[in-house]
Amino acid sequence: MALISVKEYKTLKISDGCFNSEQPSVTEQQAEHLTNLKATYGIEVFKYANKTTLAAQQYVGVIQLGSLTVEVLPKIDGDERSVRRNLVAMLAMALDLGIKEGDVASVAAQNHGILEILIRLFCDKLFVQVHRGLVRRYEGRAENLSVLRGKLGVVEQVRLNAANPERLFCRFDEFQEDNPLNQVLRAAVRMLLKISREMGNQRKLAELMLVFEGVSDYPKQSLPWKQIVFDRMNERYRPCYKLAELFLKNTPPDVTGGMAHGFSLFFKMNELFEEYIGRMAARAFRPLGYQVTLQGPKRCLAIDEKQNNAFFMKPDVVGKLHSQTAWIVDTKWKHLTKQNSKSSWSSAQKDAVSESDFYQMYAYANGYDCPDVILLYPHDQELGADAGVRGSYLLNASEGAECNVPKRIRVATINLSDLKTVSDQLMKIILADHLIAKATSKFSASNPNMQIAEISYPAA
Repeated sequence: MALISVKEYKTLKISDGCFNSEQPSVTEQQAEHLTNLKATYGIEVFKYANKTTLAAQQYVGVIQLGSLTVEVLPKIDGDERSVRRNLVAMLAMALDLGIKEGDVASVAAQNHGILEILIRLFCDKLFVQVHRGLVRRYEGRAENLSVLRGKLGVVEQVRLNAANPERLFCRFDEFQEDNPLNQVLRAAVRMLLKISREMGNQRKLAELMLVFEGVSDYPKQSLPWKQIVFDRMNERYRPCYKLAELFLKNTPPDVTGGMAHGFSLFFKMNELFEEYIGRMAARAFRPLGYQVTLQGPKRCLAIDEKQNNAFFMKPDVVGKLHSQTAWIVDTKWKHLTKQNSKSSWSSAQKDAVSESDFYQMYAYANGYDCPDVILLYPHDQELGADAGVRGSYLLNASEGAECNVPKRIRVATINLSDLKTVSDQLMKIILADHLIAKATSKFSASNPNMQIAEISYPAA
């Protein structure tokens, strides 16, 4: 079984030849399937760069095309194995999969693709729980029996058994393992057994199928998701359920046009980065007394003539202290690139930071009365060895207005090559010097209202 790994925005050749591990390529038919994801499901994972080349886009994940597996990895510094491990760890945090970093590291040490790593993690976690016992529930049943059990269904008895008085239509509760949670878990095991290519995973999945032998088999579209309720009796299964949900719910139907066991699982990297950073910030700052919220609170930028709210703002991460907005972090999965230096350029222009991103942060700073707004990008080695704050900018106050609390926008990058350092990096970036000299907040009245003045700032 062949595995092709390609990073975001990197290219993949189209060839009619056989698979070559040193120069991996896909056939024209496989290229068509890879690019058809957008037309069918709105996911543009690959697009044609030219007739003989595909270019990966801003989605990461995996797709199976018969015996070939193609995975797209994020553009993070490091070799394939370390990048793959970091991607799985980011997914575990962002999707709340209940997977410890140590578990990811031990499984990812093997040279398998993303899909097989996730399958192994699912198998390992499920084995731990089933060894403690399957979840059993009292499930309501209704059957025709020869002896009375539970309560007699009078209406059904008259309708169904008028000619067979020796049969009794009974309604009763039975303590059994055939319940909605186990049905979902069995469906995930059954699906993964079809798509796994790794012998160790196949063996584990086959053993798990025997464990769930007494559980009803449901197709994916008919699974009783809404009937699953977690309590103290089955809470320990929640991480397993989350992984099963990841496999069963977040995958589009088979798009391989007849290829054996087609499967795909992709995530938009911008959304994954945003959720991961938000959760890591919450983990780091809540113990310090900060109220950290993700994707909110929502506020409107304007009100129309009929007093209706318009143009809602929804920052990625907001940190409040003593009920006051202390900082806002907005993530951008864009890779900054150094431009040719010119003495008249600000550092943001040299890093090719988008003006629209700055205007968005200007709206956040004023709309939330926030003194510190941070644009956070992934770090790239092309920017230098050290990540952190790359530039700090004081916003001009309205002409003639007094500015009691100066507002600033900072541009920063965070290094994702070693996720153990992410919390410390966030602390250094966000909690860096918050005191801005009053003198620097006073600008000449001749400056245009929307201009941004750059100030010196030490790297975090």
